[in-house]
This record gives sequence, C-alpha cells and structure tokens, in this order.
Amino acid sequence: MKIDVATDEDIRAVALQMRERDFAEFSAVTPVETREALAELLAARYGGRPDVLCASIDDGPVCIGGTIESRPNVMTLLFFATDKFPDIAIPITRFIRRLFSGYEKAGVHRIEAVSLDDYAQMHRWLRSLGLEDETGPMRNYGKDGETFIQFARVKSVCTTGA
Repeated sequence: MKIDVATDEDIRAVALQMRERDFAEFSAVTPVETREALAELLAARYGGRPDVLCASIDDGPVCIGGTIESRPNVMTLLFFATDKFPDIAIPITRFIRRLFSGYEKAGVHRIEAVSLDDYAQMHRWLRSLGLEDETGPMRNYGKDGETFIQFARVKSVCTTGA
C-alpha cells in the first residue's frame, strides 16, 4: 500500500469507481447527479491539497481521505473508496488512528464526520476510528431530504473561567 497526496487524477479515478453507498452519500450533499460530475467536482475541490491523501495498491488508487480543518483545531473528515477497500482496510485504519493521535497531540480537539443514516458499514468503521454517534437522525440534511447522522471524536479541552 502506498499513501500520498491525492492528485486530481487519483480523486477522479476513485470517485468514478466509488462504492455505491459512498456515491449515494456524496451525491446527497453536492449539487451533482452523475458519477462523472461528482468526480469532476471532487477533483476540483480536493485535488493537490496536502490534507487530502490517496491510498493505492499495485493496480491503482483505492481510497481518498481528507482531514479538512473546518474551524481552528477541528477536523472534518472526507472519505470515499472503491470496492477494493477491504484489501487495505486494516492498514489504512491503523494509519488513520495514528494520524488522529498526532493531530490530538498538536491541539486538535474535535474530529467530525457526517454519514447517511442507513450506511451501517460506514458507521462501524467510523466507530473503529474512535468517533461516536453524536446526534440522532438529522432529517432533510441532504439535498433530496436524505437523513444523516453526525459522528465525532472529542478530546477533552481545559477551559478558562467558568
């Protein structure tokens, strides 16, 4: 397995072959309807960013993952994969856990993600990364009324005053 900064081409390749549930999830929160349009949008938005990575095996890119600092010390996760993800699931999960630990040591206190309400496989994986269900169903979150759930991994932060 090789991990590197995701190029536009990596993102397009994975997006065009992403798992059906990943496509359903991403198309629910973007203004596009087709894989081709989604691949172009994701490549334009995330290609070449140092916080978006691609994991590949010998026959090509398998998954795209990003940790976008949406607010100071808060990371929002981006992740989608092809059906070959089970081939690298264990080592990539270990890599991500180490990445999260490093972020927390550097001051990140929240890592968050949203996922389609009925995407049980993704929910199990997010929990394996240390994220917990934070909300109940968030109805009408997607563009066609899809329901999502918010997940978060929260590190305790000392506050001043009270």
